[in-house]
Amino acid sequence: MVISRPRMARGRAAVTLCTVSTCFVMLAACGSDSPGGPAGTSGRPTTGATSSGAAATSPASQTPVTVRPLGAKNAADLLVRGRGTLTASLRTAIDRVRGVGTTLTFAAGTTTVNGTKVTVAAVDPSTFRSYAPTGTAESDALWQSVARGELAVMHTRARTLALSLGAQADLGGTSRRVGAFATTLPGIDVVVSDAVGRQLGLRGTTGLVASVGRADPGEVGQRVTRLVGKRADVDLLTAPAAVPRSFLTGNAAAQAFGTFSYRYSANGTISPDPQWVRANIRTETVPLLGKVTCHRLMLPQLRGALEEVVRSGIAAKIHPDEYAGCYVPRFIESNPNQPISLHTWGIALDMNVPGNQRGTRGEMDRRVVAIFKKWGFSWGGDWSYTDPMHFELAALLKDPPS
Repeated sequence: MVISRPRMARGRAAVTLCTVSTCFVMLAACGSDSPGGPAGTSGRPTTGATSSGAAATSPASQTPVTVRPLGAKNAADLLVRGRGTLTASLRTAIDRVRGVGTTLTFAAGTTTVNGTKVTVAAVDPSTFRSYAPTGTAESDALWQSVARGELAVMHTRARTLALSLGAQADLGGTSRRVGAFATTLPGIDVVVSDAVGRQLGLRGTTGLVASVGRADPGEVGQRVTRLVGKRADVDLLTAPAAVPRSFLTGNAAAQAFGTFSYRYSANGTISPDPQWVRANIRTETVPLLGKVTCHRLMLPQLRGALEEVVRSGIAAKIHPDEYAGCYVPRFIESNPNQPISLHTWGIALDMNVPGNQRGTRGEMDRRVVAIFKKWGFSWGGDWSYTDPMHFELAALLKDPPS
């Protein structure tokens, strides 16, 4: 097997993957160096599948297997993770929720790979592949590898586990071959076949993935969350319709600040992709506020604005003990039916909170407001429904203002 280095172009990578029998090209979000491959190869993880075409050495690989060709694809919009078994009656109720289209169930649980705890999904490769991302779904070699009893490991997890393609790994006390690195569903580290899952003790239905068609994933996710209550956690895998998608896709803002996949909880908080967080979110010390955690691109302008506030002799107009944060990943008002808050990107901050509540004129000193606008920020006090505590980055400045 040969894996080429990605060709970087406008924030995405074209990756050519070749096995002994197949060679195909996929577009994927940029990744960092992979944890390694078989001797004499090199590669980078992608949002697709990287599989090894060599003969399998694990016992299960000796049994002939058949994986059906990929048919119609289904969008993986919602992931339901049961805190116990998802009963037949609960699964039926989920199927009947307004907006839920197709669903697929599987067994999920935890085990260890080389002594490190991981989350495992035991699936039927023929059906589960239709819910996988583009690139992963189309890879016959990957799903045949899973069907043979080998491991498909999430790219980022493979790196932390220092796994190599084609190597043997200890999976819950049994030796299994690492057959592929692949992006499947968030929160799932390793995908195995149903047969391997049963050997690991994964029985019953504990996971469910759903497609919502043309419905708003945020609204359907809220309905499913209310239905399952404490019996399961619901992750939103597709952005709600209310999200300003132009910011999340290929415009200048997305290229500057990055895009990310995320999961959300019933309380409206968001868990962005940890790799994006590591690449973009920083904690630094700035004047007046002290330590803040924000997007790396906002910090220079925030620091510049605060330094000018100090030079202007109005430092007392900002109250450090009333600062409410910058990077706070959540939906607006912690409501998944609202757009994603810019706090999720770490490009907004709230100051002087008690005297600047929503819907009021606020007590924010207008000289402070003028300085922040000069440094590329917009102010929530200008909105029709005011939020005078709130400043958000509106423009990246090429040169510091004079």
